[in-house]
Amino acid sequence: MPRRFYPLSLLFLVTLISFACRTSKPGNANLPVKSGDTSLTAVRLTDLEKKIAHLQERYHIPGLSVGIVNEKKLVWAKGFGYADLEKKIVPDENTIYQIASVTKTFGSIILMQQVQAGKVSLDDPIGKYGINLGARWGSDPRIKVKHLLTHTAMGTMFNSYKPGYKFRYNGGWYQELGKVIEQSSGHTFGELLIQQILTPLALTHTAPSTDDSVNFALTGFDKTAFLQHTAKPYDWKNKQFQTVKFSYAFGPAAGIMSSVSDLAVYSTAIDEGRFLADSTWQKIFTPYVTPKGKKIQYGLGWYVKYYKGVKVIWHTGWWSGYSALLVKIPAKDLTFIVLANSQDLSRPFYHIVQPLPGIGMYNPFRRNLNNTLRGSDFGAAFLDHFLR
Repeated sequence: MPRRFYPLSLLFLVTLISFACRTSKPGNANLPVKSGDTSLTAVRLTDLEKKIAHLQERYHIPGLSVGIVNEKKLVWAKGFGYADLEKKIVPDENTIYQIASVTKTFGSIILMQQVQAGKVSLDDPIGKYGINLGARWGSDPRIKVKHLLTHTAMGTMFNSYKPGYKFRYNGGWYQELGKVIEQSSGHTFGELLIQQILTPLALTHTAPSTDDSVNFALTGFDKTAFLQHTAKPYDWKNKQFQTVKFSYAFGPAAGIMSSVSDLAVYSTAIDEGRFLADSTWQKIFTPYVTPKGKKIQYGLGWYVKYYKGVKVIWHTGWWSGYSALLVKIPAKDLTFIVLANSQDLSRPFYHIVQPLPGIGMYNPFRRNLNNTLRGSDFGAAFLDHFLR
């Protein structure tokens, strides 16, 4: 096993020392003695733990790893259920999951490094990088790099499919940004991810998908050892859990595997303004504005909205057998991380419409995680506990 891959990361060792209420039993909550944010009380954390346990049961999620970051530390972590149902393995902050579209936040950093270096302009037409989106869009010169980054490239039938006017989430098109990164830098996204983020942060539980043998090999990790720490993927079908067999691709849109402990380090690095200039971070966390002056719910690789006057930034991940949620409230110095070994941390909250009970019509006003964090019961629970 490579020296970089240990069951306990440096962050975890520091956390062990700093927690007066720490217990070594897997799955127990770690309640901080004190915190810079007065909302992080033992009572609120206990209430949140109960709520998450309820939601885990309600949505039939076999295992969850959850953490809260404050004052540059993972101040609370909890494992729920099982990372492996058959072996009864309880997950913890070091358990590894596919984080799916939370990968987009990493992709944004690498792309914006090229922009900051003057190698890419967000106003470059996609055709400059050989991108062809097919069908009616092709390599339309009106479609720019920024439109892929903000999910505004598609347009609608109501505006003749003009880019820039409408948010329409498209992970496949975001993946095309890999071509922009590679052609502008001379390196693959995987190479830059490891050189610019994973190695500098010493992330021992984060890597490109193990199904991408070329990019995973760049880490130097032992694949067998890495998979031993990875939660087994499941799906709830016919009122029972079934194991998932799926091949997970890798690129700027999805395919990174990580843990709560590593994402806590990553989140802290963002808070410290690492990787990019402050002005670039500000652009990333500013909602995109359409040519008509309308703000959408997405910045450059992150969802960005205000709740009770406070900026909340987040991204979700949803893939067969796995799902993820990463939420940041900069003004409160809080980050909320949830990783699951099923789709149902995310899947139930993405339905745009649903039948109205007893009427048979459809409700277009239902909250949707593609638009608001409160569309997720997990996201709403965090907001209700810590942003009152």
